[in-house]
Amino acid sequence: MAARLDSFALAELAARPEDAFRLAELAMAEGSRIPGYGGDHYYYRIGDAAAVIRTRLDPETGEEELLGMDTHAASNCQWTCRVVKDVTPEDAGPLSRRVLVRREGAGDTAVVDLVCAGVLPDLREGDQLRLNMAGFPLRISYDEGESTGVVEAQGETVLLQGVVKDARVGETYLGMEPLTRFISVTVETRMGDVELCHPMELVAEGQRDLVKPGTVASALCVLSGNCAVGEYAGGIVFDEAHDFAALGRFFREGGAERLAPLLRTDCACTFLENRQEGTENALALLSMVQKDMAAAGLRRCVPGVLTGEGSRGRKCLLLGNEEGFAFLCLLELDSLGRAREVQITNDPGCEFEPVE
Repeated sequence: MAARLDSFALAELAARPEDAFRLAELAMAEGSRIPGYGGDHYYYRIGDAAAVIRTRLDPETGEEELLGMDTHAASNCQWTCRVVKDVTPEDAGPLSRRVLVRREGAGDTAVVDLVCAGVLPDLREGDQLRLNMAGFPLRISYDEGESTGVVEAQGETVLLQGVVKDARVGETYLGMEPLTRFISVTVETRMGDVELCHPMELVAEGQRDLVKPGTVASALCVLSGNCAVGEYAGGIVFDEAHDFAALGRFFREGGAERLAPLLRTDCACTFLENRQEGTENALALLSMVQKDMAAAGLRRCVPGVLTGEGSRGRKCLLLGNEEGFAFLCLLELDSLGRAREVQITNDPGCEFEPVE
């Protein structure tokens, strides 16, 4: 998932590694920090464009490590869609995610590179996503006539067609210094509206007068969906549902470092008779438990609820395999929704039932 600065005629800002590093430093110093699981994002407006920096703490030095950069646009276009499949490349960074999505009740599908994906506690087939959408055309044409509104995934890109609802000249600048201009068009599709950003040079000369509302835009493009909208606009959400979702992903996939934000510094973790206190020790115990469970084939994680007297209705996470559940995980949260204690037990006195 490459940064598409060329779509805003800003390729020179990151033409050399040292240029890209300076842009990242500026974004981290002056941009908005968006906390995520396993790392943070810095959203930095460059006029009508935005650079989004991915970072995490180096476990050895404790210093912030630069992972990469994404791009987005000043867009008011939002999609509500369902995850069909996680199609993230194997060599992608830890905070990079790419998904195939569809709209409820529609046959169209789109591949979307997620911006600020670290704010999501989990990402599974069938999950609903709310995304702020921008598109970066590789090819585009403007014509008169009727539009099908089609959106069709094409490997890592998307073929789409739609009626232009709005067309304007976008501007980029750093501080008070103007940099570039580009075309920004809002296109209506069957998946929802999307903001397409590209230099005028991408449009054939004979079509440039058609870059206006009412015409039809057809494009092969890369789609970018910002996850930091709605409840996630400020980053991670701490509450029982989101904390259990993050734990569920951890028990299935590993990656204890993702859990650090939801644990208090004085958090305690108990596994059977083993109790560890403090974030570092709790994460170490959780990591050991997850690896042992994975080795034993216990990767199934299902939300549950306790049904016994005195604890009826308390939520839990059931851990096991297709044959049944071997352990359950309980949380004790503080008033801010962060974990004060994580308990993993196989106490036969705990009565429960799954909630799927």
